[in-house]
Amino acid sequence: MQGTVFFSNHNYLLVSLFLSFFLMSPAVHAVTLVQATEQAVTTNPEILEQLNQKLSRDAEIRQAESGYYPSIDVIAGYGTETSDNNATRLTKFGHSRSMNRQEAQLVLRQMLFDGFETSSETARQGYRSESANYQLINLSQEVTIDAITAFINVLITQKLVKYAQDNVSIHEKIHDQVELRASMGADNQGSLSQIKGRLNLAYSNLEAEKNNFQDALTEYEKVIGTMPSDALEEAAFDLDFPVDFKDTLAKAIQNHPAIKAAESDIGAVKMQQRTSKSNYYPDLELELGSEWADNQNGIRGHDNGHYAMLNVRYNLYQGGADKARISKDAYLIQEAQRRLDVTRRKVVKAVEISWNAFKSSNRRSGFLQKYVDATIKTRDAYEQQFRIGERTLLDLLNTENEIFSAQSENIKNQYEYILAKYRVIDSMGILLRELQLSVVTEE
Repeated sequence: MQGTVFFSNHNYLLVSLFLSFFLMSPAVHAVTLVQATEQAVTTNPEILEQLNQKLSRDAEIRQAESGYYPSIDVIAGYGTETSDNNATRLTKFGHSRSMNRQEAQLVLRQMLFDGFETSSETARQGYRSESANYQLINLSQEVTIDAITAFINVLITQKLVKYAQDNVSIHEKIHDQVELRASMGADNQGSLSQIKGRLNLAYSNLEAEKNNFQDALTEYEKVIGTMPSDALEEAAFDLDFPVDFKDTLAKAIQNHPAIKAAESDIGAVKMQQRTSKSNYYPDLELELGSEWADNQNGIRGHDNGHYAMLNVRYNLYQGGADKARISKDAYLIQEAQRRLDVTRRKVVKAVEISWNAFKSSNRRSGFLQKYVDATIKTRDAYEQQFRIGERTLLDLLNTENEIFSAQSENIKNQYEYILAKYRVIDSMGILLRELQLSVVTEE
């Protein structure tokens, strides 16, 4: 990625400096989860694209409403006219006469009845705008949970790097001790080979965790839009949480913007069918006009007039197009209803997955903490036994690796538990509201 120094093949020092920046920056300047999320939502190009679709549908509402208002036309013309009629044949100019013709006309037309076409089309565009707005909210929520995930993954990986660094330091310390003992004849070369092997494994684990940290930063930049300008504040969950799964599912069905968007789509298609049925009714229109003309039809002079008309237009047959259009709309209504069913199933599935992940992570928390405590006690006991020769070096190294694994799993689960709770709120469709974040309303 151009302009990003973390991803070259020779970036060990840069990554180390960046890690130091994250781990040692003062907490007072730390970037909060809400700040990062707000930046993601307000700058995401897909959200801005969806916003423009919503604004365009708002404009279509105003376009449809124009049918309620009068139409005013001004027509003017100037040119040459040659006439040959009874009037010109009675003049001294012969059969035909050419004159400069000029005319102007002002016409006002007001719809009185159009078979409910304007009202139906206005309602249809209102539903379409409503659907676009719910889609905007839904997309904003998707970006929000992606941003929270990216934020938490940076926290996880940077802490795992810290654990990996501590693990390397412990192995280096043991290596130095064993090397000193081997040089004095207290340990054999086999022990030295063992610790060297485990030390290289610790180095390998550290490099793997640094790579994971780089990947997490890459994802953070992709979702949030920029690299963090300061260290990240510790993530926490302080939102209202549902009582149980039943309560979660009920609120999701009631509030999720994807479901509301699908419901609005059904309303739009129903209004489209009502618009199609307007062709079965006559159109009634009031027309007011004024005409000014000079030198028309071979007669010199002006010919002015005013009129008021009620015009009726009623189509009797159009080749079956109206009936076919109404049938098409009926199928579109069924399609939209099936799409709503699919959306509801997806929401139910998302709630089930997020709730199960939350419960699983919650249950694992106690087990993993006990696992960490037990491995630390075991390591402390093995250290004492190793000093008096009751434990081998391999036993001691195994406990160190087990502590590293236990601490890594525990820290992952701690953050995954926080993320799982956010995902439950997201599955309910209320994450933006709970975080008090607003949907983007203009670019």
